[in-house]
Amino acid sequence: MKKPPKSGAVFPWRLNYNAKMKLSLLFFVTLNFIMQANSSYSQKTKISIDKEDAMVRDIIDEIETTTEFKFLFNTKAVDLNRKVSIKVKRVPIERVLELLFKEVDTSYELEDRKILLKRKTEKKGALVVPPIINSTIPQKTINGNVSDMNGQPLPGANIVEKNTTNGVTADFDGNFSIQVSDENAILVVSYIGFATKEVLLNGQATINIALEESASGLDEVVVVGYGSLKKGDITGSVGSLKMDETLKSRAVVDFGQAMSGKVAGVQVLNGSGRPGTSSSIQIRGINSISAGSSPLIVIDGVQLPEYNLNSINSSDIESIEVLKDASSASIYGSRGANGVILVTTKSGKVGEPELQLNYTTSIQQVIRKIDVMDAAEYAQTAIDGAQNGWIDSGGDPNAPNTLEARGNYKYTWPIELESPENLANTDFQNLIFRAAPIHKIDLSYSGGDEKSNYSISGGYINQEGIVITSDYQKYSLNMNVETRIKDWLNVGAMLNTVYDHENEPYRRIVEWAVQYPAIYPIYGNDGYLGGPLTVDGFENYSAILFRPNNGHPLYRINDDIQHRRFTTMGNFFTEFKFNDYLSFKTSFNAFYKNEGNTDYNAGDHNLGDSFKTTARFTVDNNRTLSYTWGNLLTFDKKINDHSVNIIAGFEYNHRDYYMDLARRQGYDNDNIHSLSAGQDIIEATDAATQTNLVSVLGRINYNYLSKYIVAASYRRDGSSRFGPNTKWGNFYSFSGAWRVSDEDFMKSFKNVSSLKLKASYGVTGNDNFADYRWISKLTQARTAIGNSLITTYYPSNIENPDLEWEGTKQSNFGLDLGLFQSRLNIGADFYHSKSDNLLLDIPIPSTSGYTSAFTNNGEVENQGLEVDIQTINVSNEKLTWSTQLNYSMNRSEVTQLGRNNAPMIFSLGTAGGMQKINQIGEPVFGFYGYQYDGVYMNQSEIDEDPSSPASASPGDGRYKDVNGDGVLNSDDRTIIGNVQPDFTWGLTNNFIMGNFDLSFSFQGVVGGEIYDDNAHRSLFYHEGRNYLEEVNGRWRSEEDPGDGYHFKVSVDVDGLEKTASSYWLSNGTYLRLKDVTIGFKLPENIISNFGISNARLFFNGVNLFTISDAPIFDPENFLNANVTSPLYRGVGGSAYPSAKVYSLGLNVKF
Repeated sequence: MKKPPKSGAVFPWRLNYNAKMKLSLLFFVTLNFIMQANSSYSQKTKISIDKEDAMVRDIIDEIETTTEFKFLFNTKAVDLNRKVSIKVKRVPIERVLELLFKEVDTSYELEDRKILLKRKTEKKGALVVPPIINSTIPQKTINGNVSDMNGQPLPGANIVEKNTTNGVTADFDGNFSIQVSDENAILVVSYIGFATKEVLLNGQATINIALEESASGLDEVVVVGYGSLKKGDITGSVGSLKMDETLKSRAVVDFGQAMSGKVAGVQVLNGSGRPGTSSSIQIRGINSISAGSSPLIVIDGVQLPEYNLNSINSSDIESIEVLKDASSASIYGSRGANGVILVTTKSGKVGEPELQLNYTTSIQQVIRKIDVMDAAEYAQTAIDGAQNGWIDSGGDPNAPNTLEARGNYKYTWPIELESPENLANTDFQNLIFRAAPIHKIDLSYSGGDEKSNYSISGGYINQEGIVITSDYQKYSLNMNVETRIKDWLNVGAMLNTVYDHENEPYRRIVEWAVQYPAIYPIYGNDGYLGGPLTVDGFENYSAILFRPNNGHPLYRINDDIQHRRFTTMGNFFTEFKFNDYLSFKTSFNAFYKNEGNTDYNAGDHNLGDSFKTTARFTVDNNRTLSYTWGNLLTFDKKINDHSVNIIAGFEYNHRDYYMDLARRQGYDNDNIHSLSAGQDIIEATDAATQTNLVSVLGRINYNYLSKYIVAASYRRDGSSRFGPNTKWGNFYSFSGAWRVSDEDFMKSFKNVSSLKLKASYGVTGNDNFADYRWISKLTQARTAIGNSLITTYYPSNIENPDLEWEGTKQSNFGLDLGLFQSRLNIGADFYHSKSDNLLLDIPIPSTSGYTSAFTNNGEVENQGLEVDIQTINVSNEKLTWSTQLNYSMNRSEVTQLGRNNAPMIFSLGTAGGMQKINQIGEPVFGFYGYQYDGVYMNQSEIDEDPSSPASASPGDGRYKDVNGDGVLNSDDRTIIGNVQPDFTWGLTNNFIMGNFDLSFSFQGVVGGEIYDDNAHRSLFYHEGRNYLEEVNGRWRSEEDPGDGYHFKVSVDVDGLEKTASSYWLSNGTYLRLKDVTIGFKLPENIISNFGISNARLFFNGVNLFTISDAPIFDPENFLNANVTSPLYRGVGGSAYPSAKVYSLGLNVKF
């Protein structure tokens, strides 16, 4: 049976005067309304029921679902399987109870929302089991109280003296009094839906007992595609996350951050810490090479046409379900191959209106700084680099440090480097990073009666970025309403609107802060940016000891980059109920997004007139409109021991996209950022696409005795994205489950609380790629004919009318096991998937006039194991401690590539030239390059290596001759790593001690490699950039060989030292303290005097520490902003780093 609803709110201490006045007025009006209400909930609420030959259990469930009434009883006192017929319309609850329990030995007591059922012969405090036989005469009276972990009383809880039949039930307030035979007796306390607890009295006369909800939660309702199911009836693999108080305490901007480390098989990567960007989510590995790998997001039935976790305020979310296997996701057909995330927003509850306010104030700091050389270390390294380059070029090591003696400035060094104590020693990371505040406020108002419910909420986030010049504001509004116009007619609507505005810093500011040498001050001569040209003694070393133009962190500080986004989504539905088991629902939902981006590239860089550049201004706007008309017929009936749920539906989706872009240059100054102020038009272009998707779908769920469960689903999609010969695709699934613990032969296994085995197989699709790829497109060109330049068009790709769906076939085998009265619960799933018909650009002979053809000709397999463990470690009146642990392992393998299975090499477009490769028998998107093998310590090691380059000298890096032919060349490139981890994990512990609560979560990744495009340039000489601190362990001489891994520094670095190799890769393993929350609920006897029903203060910390060997800010950050592309996973580049966040907040409910 359901528990009383939980909710919270916050009172802001930092608002402007007008806002305070308005909120105060709203609070007083609401409070006055609540206090003026004279009639109780039970008197106001009217109930309508029309049931024939239904079990008492089902009628109780319906009352609890449609109202806030809560039934409390001992299962031995009420015959839940008794069948009755009842037909009433808008009558009080007392009348329903009279009809329900007339002529049976069950009585009831009613107190507002609480209904206590018991035998008519029972008295409060009487025995709940047969009379005592040969039991010890009670001698000591024990008084106590039974509640849940949140302090809510549990009326009707059973309290029995162990090994006797002496027992009582708790009253409406959870209080009880029992006489026991021994002051050290043990009380066995039980309550439906909660784990039974044994309590040792140990001489106590008064005792408070808190029960923990049963972790098995088999009756918990879980949202699935196009409906909901009880958790115990699910046959697939579904992860569920409730937005409880701990998650609400996080200062999250996109809801993916709340999922991190919480769901097995779901990896959340915070690709960039830049305010306003979206986290990236990957479910069960990479299933495609060319198409996107992000899951489908569905918010209250609205299927988002694009991946964006900022499309909704996280505070508006009630729950998140993740459909991981094909049997769960196949109902979404062509969009389900990468999994589906279902988001359910909050709705109103039957009862008096509730006003909730949540306020959080936070401070952010960079998650960690990158260890680079200080001024003295850099000075010595610069001297070594010049000297080693001079020697390797054949120069006399004892030649004077002058241009005349050495012939090139790069073989010399400023004399100032020999006195490092006089250098600036500037920490340029401190220059751009700052402690940045976040203010987050959410206000909601909700309520309802037996006919209607409503909820309206608003949110505001004001976030400064940890990098100077960056900030973000987000405004949100969410509304839900549903009403029963007639007994047979329901209507409802949802509207969610978000407007956000972001100021973005120049994309290389973080990179330059890491790489700019500490020897320079922030500003040099004449107030210009500090660097070789503005610092005395360094004038001749620009681009040798780095440079301020395209190098100093403040070089592009005058740029102005802004993003404005307006996103709204909503749905409207009408539901017709023909009878108790058959209904029809028609709905219309829509999604609209308008994004405007402006980018002003300033011309003045604070380096003087000679370094001014041409100012440019770019404006681009894009808009997306997507709408869906859906119709769903539902049959849901229970016939004796058989339960059947069938849905059949039709959907039509239309998506319209348009973008335009304009760019001008030639601005007189940097004061006016407008297209009209530019003198020269550089570019003006636009693009438009339209797609349609038509679908029919169906699913059947059947169970017998809630013990044997089978399900099947089917969906047929027709899409305009595919060729005329293959527009339609079929997607289906079969699954089954067996609740073994309900079998008679399991009764002897006393420690097994529940055991369910499940298996599934299904087919899903992936259409997440560019539109019109099957069509032969015409590309515009300019051609000279005679003395004239004319516009021509030519076909730029081969038409492929047979282009069809990518498909993923997945099987899943799992078990759900509860032990020791559900104190230990284990869920495990093993899966195997095969994704075929992958869309690939296959190379073709250039004689065809083309270089490649886009065809279905690839295959990838994934298999893995997911384990989710939940334990109740301690549960008594003073302390409750529970733990959740999840583990995920995935292995991918490329099994087919084109006609000849030739490897496919991908350029990442990075400065270092690192590549990735797909190769038969190997994981998807492995890093490709040379295998680094340490340092040549001396000349003899070079002589003994037949593959050593002719130019090799002691201190150079050595590389493996992979094919063993004695020659080191491009044929020795190989797979040198991959981003796929060995496993991921998350660990959460929750403690409740009286009014205090404590929660902390760790998460981590073990194995896998990552590449940072800018860290690699700080591992060797690159135009004089600063070096990573680890380069202090470099080879310096045969007498000082260093750590044996880092080769010597030289200004003439060439060859393989500048070519992509495993030397540039880092271990992706990390351990992170993801979250710490400490909360305190203010005592009810204090807050009730102010009309407050619940108030909680809390502290929260996010990303408090990270342990990682990688020389980067955050192993999760990656370079490319396209969070849907699997190609760029594990590829960093001094991206905008993540932040540590420290928060204080208050939740208040009136």
